[in-house]
Amino acid sequence: MQVYSIKKNSLRIIRQLAIIFIIICGFFVDAKSQTIYPKVFSKYNYYTTEDSIAIIAKLNGNSHFNDYQITLFNNKNEKILHSQFTSATLKINLPLSQYVIGETQIIAHISENHHLIKTDTVKIQHLAPANNEVKIDLETGGLIADGRPFFPFGFYCGPVNDLPEQEVVKGFNMIGPYQSNLPEGIDLRKEYMDRCAALGIKVQYSVNSLIGSGHNGAKGLDKTEEEKFELLKNEILTFKDHPALLSWYINDEPDGQGRPPELLEKAYNFIHQLDPYHPVSIVFMMPSKVDAFRNTMDIAMTDPYPIPKSVGSVQDYVDQLFQLFQHEKSVWLVPQAFGGSEMWPREPSAQEIRAMTYLGLAYGAKGIQYFIRSKDNLNPQSVSAWAECSKMAVELKNMAPFLLSDEKSEVLKTNDSEIIARYFSYKNEKLVIVVNKSNTPEPFIAQFKEYVSPNSNIEVCFENRELTTNSGAIEDIIDALGTRVYMIKPNNSENKQTDGNLIYNPGFEKTTNPGLADGQSLSYSFPQKADPGATVFIDSKESIEGKYSLQITNPADSAGKKVKFIPIILKSGNTYSTSIWAKSSDKTSSPRFKFSIETAGQEKIFELSNQWKEYSFYFKADTTTTNAIVQLELLDKGTAWFDQLKIAPDPIINYTINENKTATVSIHTNLKNASLKYALNNKKMTPYKQPFNIKNASEIKAVLVEKQKTLAESKIFVPVNKALGKPISYDTKYHDNYKAQGDSGLTNAIMGTTSFKDGNWLGFLDSTVVFTIDMEKKTEINNVTINLLCDPNSGIFLPKEAFVYTSNSGVDFKLSAEKKNNMVSKRGEPYLVPFKVNCNKTNARYVRIVIKTFGEIPEGYLFKGTNSWMFTDEVLIQ
Repeated sequence: MQVYSIKKNSLRIIRQLAIIFIIICGFFVDAKSQTIYPKVFSKYNYYTTEDSIAIIAKLNGNSHFNDYQITLFNNKNEKILHSQFTSATLKINLPLSQYVIGETQIIAHISENHHLIKTDTVKIQHLAPANNEVKIDLETGGLIADGRPFFPFGFYCGPVNDLPEQEVVKGFNMIGPYQSNLPEGIDLRKEYMDRCAALGIKVQYSVNSLIGSGHNGAKGLDKTEEEKFELLKNEILTFKDHPALLSWYINDEPDGQGRPPELLEKAYNFIHQLDPYHPVSIVFMMPSKVDAFRNTMDIAMTDPYPIPKSVGSVQDYVDQLFQLFQHEKSVWLVPQAFGGSEMWPREPSAQEIRAMTYLGLAYGAKGIQYFIRSKDNLNPQSVSAWAECSKMAVELKNMAPFLLSDEKSEVLKTNDSEIIARYFSYKNEKLVIVVNKSNTPEPFIAQFKEYVSPNSNIEVCFENRELTTNSGAIEDIIDALGTRVYMIKPNNSENKQTDGNLIYNPGFEKTTNPGLADGQSLSYSFPQKADPGATVFIDSKESIEGKYSLQITNPADSAGKKVKFIPIILKSGNTYSTSIWAKSSDKTSSPRFKFSIETAGQEKIFELSNQWKEYSFYFKADTTTTNAIVQLELLDKGTAWFDQLKIAPDPIINYTINENKTATVSIHTNLKNASLKYALNNKKMTPYKQPFNIKNASEIKAVLVEKQKTLAESKIFVPVNKALGKPISYDTKYHDNYKAQGDSGLTNAIMGTTSFKDGNWLGFLDSTVVFTIDMEKKTEINNVTINLLCDPNSGIFLPKEAFVYTSNSGVDFKLSAEKKNNMVSKRGEPYLVPFKVNCNKTNARYVRIVIKTFGEIPEGYLFKGTNSWMFTDEVLIQ
């Protein structure tokens, strides 16, 4: 495109003008009709275990809410309460205990400046609690399954076969089989329902064959209506309590098939009399005719099937249903995943199926069910198209908390009518979905109406890159028929890390790849018993903190996957506090999980409950290791969630460097009812009462004592010395792959660990390393200590010798001290070496250090014949 050849400065001016144009003109890509307001509705379509019912009243976004009032009356015309609107959305909670089992009507009067303008009737359904309930959150249109928000992402299918285990590992969580409902096949239906329950897949259970005629004029099942309803009754009673059941699917496209709404309404009422705990769904092909079917379903689905024409009709179909049923029903999209037959000459491309899906999400779809998936790529035939569906299934795991949130959601202004943008809010963060309806890549601008900090960091989800807002807008380039997802977090937003925690990504919030938490790998606990449907994903339905937890599902005992975390470093003699929050989904049994650290000889097995609980223990490391592998396994059948994994030394010792180059040391513990003591450089123990200062490099040991018994201990080295914060110049440049914090890496008081990958080491490949420290004034130099890492297995060797030169001018240097290294670089666990060179009270401003490295790696080592590495993290001058 021509735009790509424009110079950067010109492009920047054009973008700025485009932003101004958008703001002045107020151009919206979405000029659709709005739901009629004011509107009053119940939060849920029924209540069981909630403490209160919630009545929600919404005004038009442009209303002056201070002018409006609401008055609620019971069915005896007795006033319940009167309230003034304090925002455009008013939520009123009423105790559920005051409402008997059954249906109750509440009358709502909306007044503007105390003049009645609208009356609404709100139906409150109070039911006895039941297992496997599925409710609709009428505020968002999303589902609540088993007490948790649930975004169904699945597909229609014919014979179920092994599709559930094939697709659950790709992130799909729902299937909708077409099936006969005759008694002779009920055992097969029970079998696949049981399998789906074990895998954690929900089923939109089809009773389509029992209601109305067949498809496209076919007669359908050769039975009377009474006989069909008797079969329907048997299906409902058989599966209404099944843990895999999500909803009852009762009809395909009755608006286009000419089926009477009265018949479907009769079936709807019949089903709800037998099972009031699961919604009823229907798919529609003509949204303009759907209003006649308003009383026939709880989930309104639509199937545009626009390919090979433009994907744009998807937004019209979904938006029509959304405007018609907002705060009344759940709206789903059935994206086209077939072609090459009937009137569709081809299947959608991967890009088209992605654009259709994301258009549905942007316009309010709270469920995705592709038509259709068959085994062995019979449908869709395109490998790339179904791979794109699988990719989006795991993307939904990241986006679900935003898409199901009851917080603010709004269409963004864009500079192109072919580019749709909408944001969703959740826990003080914004998720922005952008869709390009055209088959041409385009630069775009999406402008927020409300204030967004001009320098907010924007994470481009699933792409591992970041942007910065420009005048409160997102500027980027989008692919042809492409999608982009952006996460905007507050500027002070950081993943909270428990103090001293050694675990990378302990709350599973970092997710570079959709559905997968960073910092972990998977294997099977018992390969000989491995179930192909066992899964490990991040999950937004449960968490102790943040958006996500780690969900592990085992279809059978000992059949699941083991999670291994990035290796941690343990120090011999240190005591470690270990804990993890966990819960299971099972209310009737207590599945077990195992937490182990192989190299530390630690293995603990705990029983789970269906409530969040912290599981913890202490252990003392007998050896130092850089490769302690933490493993987490669910041993028994079921689903469990894990969050906030922590392994930290206890007591925890922290230090900060002060301006006067002293250090302030603080000590604390997570163990209650224990006292703290500490010692400097192995001297006498002193009770710890408050933070204290040290003026010299010291090893600090802290212990926890209870009833004169030592419970735990830890050590840390604090590198206070004369070189702290002093500038360094490098004649030999450190390697770009190992550059710590840059030039300050040798004087910033940040010590490296025994892991060369910890980001705190400067690595050199040269045979001679030279750097100079400017002490900034003439200083007495007694000794110089170079902290080194030795790890021959990784090609890191101790140097041959070191020379210390000093100068007052920075030009003329004289040799003040030298030292040969007589230590052998030992294989095995990496270890730290403080290489000390005595200088005999030399006075100088500049200290130049010349190090002769080990040189070529000898026979018997990895990387034989190449130059060895030298790693150093801190230079101490005393």
